[in-house]
Amino acid sequence: MIDGDAVVHELVLPVPVDQVFDMFVDPRQLVRWIGISADLQARAGGRFRFEVVPGQFCEGRYVVVERPGRLVFTWGWTDLSFRLPPGSSRVEITLTPCGDDASRTRLRLVHTGLAGDLGVLHDDGWSRFLARLDAVTAGKDLPDYPAEQPGTRLGALRGQRREGDR
Repeated sequence: MIDGDAVVHELVLPVPVDQVFDMFVDPRQLVRWIGISADLQARAGGRFRFEVVPGQFCEGRYVVVERPGRLVFTWGWTDLSFRLPPGSSRVEITLTPCGDDASRTRLRLVHTGLAGDLGVLHDDGWSRFLARLDAVTAGKDLPDYPAEQPGTRLGALRGQRREGDR
């Protein structure tokens, strides 16, 4: 969902909070659902960089790393054509147990600093990758990995929006 300059996603995952936290801070776990390679220094001030699709890298710094329930990191693309340089937007992940059921986790992701088409692109991307995270944690078959270059995907999303306006 897009809310102003923010992209907001919430979902319930069928694993404990610690396990979900690791899916964001352990490079081996991260690339199971997003990215094809990752270099993560999961501590406040530490750098993260991962390759989303061949040749396209997201990069930023961890701002808050509070195991097991909260991560905040800056985000951007090394490809300057996206007009979102590394560190220029912010992602906050909040993880909480589902009520009395510690075996399930409520994940809330808020990505801010995404004006215009950048919100559309990241809303689509987070939707697709969080579906993969859900599948990984549930032990289900993963949806196809998004293979399009982000710029190509943005063009397709713009076309869908224009068709929807008709």
